[in-house]
Amino acid sequence: MRLLLGFAITIALPCGARSKSVPDAAGLYEINQMEMAGGLELRPDGRFRYAFDYGAVSEESEGKWTFEDGTVVLTTDPMPPKADCDRGFASACFDRTRLTSDGQTLILYRWDARIVLKPVQPRPR
Repeated sequence: MRLLLGFAITIALPCGARSKSVPDAAGLYEINQMEMAGGLELRPDGRFRYAFDYGAVSEESEGKWTFEDGTVVLTTDPMPPKADCDRGFASACFDRTRLTSDGQTLILYRWDARIVLKPVQPRPR
């Protein structure tokens, strides 16, 4: 009976309440679009690493990620000084930046680009 009650409570919880456990979003994602290269690693411990090259833009970032309301949210940590952020090279500063999703694919809108992050298969755990 307790097992059934626990299952019923889990089903009834809103998505945000269940996001405290490691979501299925953790893993490696690659950017493989014309004139673009890069990737995103969402580690199960809540940390991320990001790198992106697009024409003259070459940037990277690392920090914390969460899964909120069905989407991945990136926050650069440590955050560089504002003058070093988002100049098109070196530091990409994410301040609670939400990625949209299309199935398992994540979408990041950055600069003048729609960046498609596809999961690397098989997804390591």
